[in-house]
Amino acid sequence: MIKTCVKDDRFEGILFPGNGSKNKALIVMSGSNGGMKITRQCAAFYNQNGIPALALALFGTKGTQPFLDRVPVEYIENAIEWLKKKGYKKIGIDGTSKGSEIALVAASMFSDISCVIVRVPSYFVSEGLIGRKKDKRPSGTSCWSYRGKELPYAPYKSRTFDILRILREYRELHIISFNKDKDITPDSLIKIENIKAPILMFSSKNDTVWPSYDYAMYIENKLKKINYSYKYKHVAYKNMSHALLTKLPFIYKLAFKSERNNMAACANERENLKKELINWVHEEWK
Repeated sequence: MIKTCVKDDRFEGILFPGNGSKNKALIVMSGSNGGMKITRQCAAFYNQNGIPALALALFGTKGTQPFLDRVPVEYIENAIEWLKKKGYKKIGIDGTSKGSEIALVAASMFSDISCVIVRVPSYFVSEGLIGRKKDKRPSGTSCWSYRGKELPYAPYKSRTFDILRILREYRELHIISFNKDKDITPDSLIKIENIKAPILMFSSKNDTVWPSYDYAMYIENKLKKINYSYKYKHVAYKNMSHALLTKLPFIYKLAFKSERNNMAACANERENLKKELINWVHEEWK
């Protein structure tokens, strides 16, 4: 495997070439953890299955800003142009958690995106987060920006985020009430209707980070209402946590009770997740 690291084309990423085909490539992004560790893992899964994938950094790396705060949507726009120059014909996107938010935003803006995969998605743009660990807090600004302007966002009502207290109290990362407590305004809604691609959604009914099942159902119902002309599918899991990853890092077993208490059921659901991902890319992305 030959990986290509990109840091000088107005984005930062790592291209995993898959089987070497230039027919399709996926831009892959993870969530509020930042950095590249999870993103690389997600891209490596596709690579192992012969699918080219570009692990794209959003924040928390040397080439990006430190926090989830006004991250430029241009990172995706520039990555698309770079992949096209490399000869890739079809470009899709796979975002997890906060990565799903910007994935839907980008797909609603850039018609070159011809496949959308979102794991534990959100249907609106949220306020950003700054600081680390016990000092993590709402930023007072949008998560995302485009051409120097913040995208309209839903602000948090609660202005404190005591992660250590939450972990002590719940024995897991249980911040669903914090994430549900937002002022979702019409201008913060992602323009799902502008997407021109098949959409695959994954959610968890056991999500303790945000209500991903409800959010995915909102998207599904909206697509039905507008008679969306592309195929869409929503796969809802009962046991997995917010971490809808094909390979679960050990830290997430510590972070989520469901991953500790329902290990066999979660493992079975992860096998299904793998099959759904590969089938969608090979069979539904035309």
